Amino acid sequence: MRQVGNVPVGNIKTAHLMVFRSSLNCSPSLINRRLSALNSFFNFLVDMELIEKNPVKPSLRIKKVKQRVPEALTEEEIEKVLEAARNRSYRDYLMVKTILQCGLRISELLSLTKENIVDYRGRKVLRVVGKGGKERFIPLTEEFSGELLSYAQNCKTERLFPLSYQGAKYIFNRIKEKTGVDLHPHKLRHTFATILVDRGIDIRVIQAFLGHASPNTSARYAKVRDDLMFKVVDSVFSRSNSASKV
Repeated sequence: MRQVGNVPVGNIKTAHLMVFRSSLNCSPSLINRRLSALNSFFNFLVDMELIEKNPVKPSLRIKKVKQRVPEALTEEEIEKVLEAARNRSYRDYLMVKTILQCGLRISELLSLTKENIVDYRGRKVLRVVGKGGKERFIPLTEEFSGELLSYAQNCKTERLFPLSYQGAKYIFNRIKEKTGVDLHPHKLRHTFATILVDRGIDIRVIQAFLGHASPNTSARYAKVRDDLMFKVVDSVFSRSNSASKV
């Protein structure tokens, strides 16, 4: 019988798995995924009659943590960040703006080349290759496509933003220091998604923009935020609106 560490697989008890769980330094959701993998593994061993019972108990799972709505920049913060980025360089400005207008992951941004700006159905779009090699097309506004094309034509490298992740992180940290805005690339992606939600865009459309495999991943952006609820109440039930009579 094979062993796990110095314990034979057949002798693994729930107590061993409790020790294993406590050693994991990761999020509750990741702990649960690892426990789920172990559960499948031990079920397989039971089916193969290599062990008598599965030591993975439901009580081992971490209770689901309430998912927070991802933080997004305010309009004022967006203006500050764009201005600070442009003061650094046009490249840095376009890096920030590309994520804000296209919702890219930082890895997708840094892998963009001139060939990723293509014509599709009579307009300029950004061809993005995301996780798992999945391709998606993101339409560009006329103004932004003009900015990006002008930059690409003057870019001396094939990659639009020839930086490492650490290089990009350095730039965002400098912008953060200049503006006082808590900033990281994924927060810009959150901001893009939040803007779409606030404009009432269907969650399936947001899923397509972000390249999420499941609409459940995109759905976290659709949780109604308090400030949005305030706006709705003010616009529908204010004294200047006839609906306030309700």
